[in-house]
Amino acid sequence: MHAKTLKTAKVFLTFLVFVLIISLIVSPQTYISSTLNGIDVWLTKVVPALFPFFFLTKLLTELNVVEKISKLLTPITKKLFKTPGISSYVFLMSIISGYPVGAKLISELFKKGVINNVDATKMNAFCSTSGPLFIVGTVGVCMFKSQTFGFIILISHILGAFLNGILYRNYNQKQIEYSITSNSEKNSNNILSGILYDSIISILMVGGYIAIFFVFIDFLNNVGLINVFSIIPQKLFSQNVPEGFFNSIINGFVEVTRGLLDLSSLNLNKSLLCCSATFLISFGGLSIHLQSIYFLKSAKIKISVYFLQKLTHAIFSTLICLGICLFL
Repeated sequence: MHAKTLKTAKVFLTFLVFVLIISLIVSPQTYISSTLNGIDVWLTKVVPALFPFFFLTKLLTELNVVEKISKLLTPITKKLFKTPGISSYVFLMSIISGYPVGAKLISELFKKGVINNVDATKMNAFCSTSGPLFIVGTVGVCMFKSQTFGFIILISHILGAFLNGILYRNYNQKQIEYSITSNSEKNSNNILSGILYDSIISILMVGGYIAIFFVFIDFLNNVGLINVFSIIPQKLFSQNVPEGFFNSIINGFVEVTRGLLDLSSLNLNKSLLCCSATFLISFGGLSIHLQSIYFLKSAKIKISVYFLQKLTHAIFSTLICLGICLFL
């Protein structure tokens, strides 16, 4: 049954890719604009925010600073999350810099032999977050025209990650723990060049995902697939939400920034707007997931567990956001 489903999915995806190629040939200007929009977002918003963090966090990892932090914070993280002390460093870097820095750090620590895959899996539950620059600045101020909205979403998002980490603290303790023996024999003259190369490749990968998903989401909207998936929920809840709400949510599942931008153009009440944005940011879009999975695959984290963790994080964050909104 699983093999049959997988085969059907491949056939559907192949058909979709062929239709996309035909669309690119028939209307090249439309999708050239989509690509340029994605590159513009990457170049003006993502590179300045993420590239320094990619470089500096990789440098700290190579200098073994993270191991010293680990020794100091191990008692706290062991008690709360049953993870090594280094997880607090990854959590801090993740909430400061945003997706996909947490996933990248988890991958690097696993490769160095600092953590095993059980640690990596549990750490991913609370170290896969968006950052304050995006949530408060881009979403709150620029999109929703309210710094307060941004802080409500940020607080809910971080607290949701914290609770998510506690939820998975006892995850699969009996599974086989894979680990990689670190190689300490490194030429110090090549460290900076290696770090710079790694950071450039990582930021280019992120840019590639963003650009291609801007094209993909415009394609899905142009052929009407987004409308097809949103018809039933829109009809069921038409009296409670404005037209276009579920289109925005589905767009957000593909590419978060696009979905949030669409939500900001709708006439939504405060609670619905904040809760919807919090859910999308905490769950993340397909573009973010593929970026994170690209890094996490080396740590042998199961994809099914990864998505479950993102879903529970989104639920925790949304419930916290709803509670905050009800008391304001």
